[in-house]
Parts: sequence; C-alpha cells; structure tokens
Amino acid sequence: MAEISRGTSPPQDKRPAGINAGPAPARINWERLNIWFWRLLALAWLLNGLYAWAVIIGVDPSAARPFEARAATFQAVTIYFAVVDLLAATGLWLLAPWGAVVWLIAAVSRIVMAFAFPAAAGLSMLAIAGLAVCIACFMALNWIAGRQSES
Repeated sequence: MAEISRGTSPPQDKRPAGINAGPAPARINWERLNIWFWRLLALAWLLNGLYAWAVIIGVDPSAARPFEARAATFQAVTIYFAVVDLLAATGLWLLAPWGAVVWLIAAVSRIVMAFAFPAAAGLSMLAIAGLAVCIACFMALNWIAGRQSES
C-alpha cells in the first residue's frame, strides 16, 4: 500500500526551508488597461467634439471663412460630430456600454465620411489608418478583458 501512494505523490520541492521561488510573475490586468484605454479615447473624443464646436461658433483660428459661409455638407458633418463626439466621450468616460456603441458609430462614420465627403471630413489617410487601429485595439482589448474576467 505504501508503495502505491509513494509513486503517486506530487514531486517535492528540493529547496531549503525559508527560500522561496521569488515573486510571482506579473500578470497584466487587462480590465484595468481596457478602462484606461476607454478613458483616453474619451479625452480624445472630448477634444474632437470641442474642436467641432469651436468651428461652429467661429473660434477656430485656422478657418478661412466663417462657418455660415461654408458648404452645407461641411456644416452638416461638423454639427453631426459636434454632438456625437461629445456624447461618445461622455459614455466612454462613464464606462457605459452605450458609450462604446456611440463611439464605434462615431469612429466608423468618420471613416465613411472621409471617403464620401473628403472635403468636408478633412481626414488624411494617416488619420483614417489611426482610426482603424483605434477600432482594432478597442475590439481586441474588450475581448481580452472579457476573457480575463470570465476566468
């Protein structure tokens, strides 16, 4: 009987007593990283929304013409993003699920508008690529954080 239990026992640690293996390897807290990412996106979208309002009320120093004298498509795009960007920033900062949805709508609509109305949206290909990277990081971080919280 003793022989059977001896063969199935787990291996014993051969280090002397009082010596440990050292600190446990640091584990990335993906949920916290995801929260910080949402908050950084919220700040960026807050600045986007405030800039759109600066254009509307005429505070933008780089504007060659006043807002009222610009094309109707430019006015519509600017007003849309002035509202949607601030709404997305608020939702992201509060970590609300609807904030993520509004932000995704705002980000994807920026990309679509850049191709549909390039003069009104005023985004370079580098800015479009940056938005695409932000969307990909957002999706990946949410997926990883969700898997970490399940385990």
